[in-house]
Amino acid sequence: MIEEGSKNLYADLGCADAEAMQRKAMLVMRISDVISAKALGLAQASMVMGIDAFCLEAWLKGHFRDADETVLNACLHRLEIQRH
Repeated sequence: MIEEGSKNLYADLGCADAEAMQRKAMLVMRISDVISAKALGLAQASMVMGIDAFCLEAWLKGHFRDADETVLNACLHRLEIQRH
């Protein structure tokens, strides 16, 4: 039997911070999309965002639970305003 879930996987899994995790996941997805659209490498993207490449790599692999949402927003903004 297949059950349809909500629009928040973290809520479906019973995470206490489901809403925050969903927002972070969406930010990381957008960061990934912008990096791809601008054809940036990991080192280039991390330099533009002002973070360590290992941190960015961890986020892109789904390890963003401890990431600050404000930092994710700031990194996305830096990427979006960066010219090719």
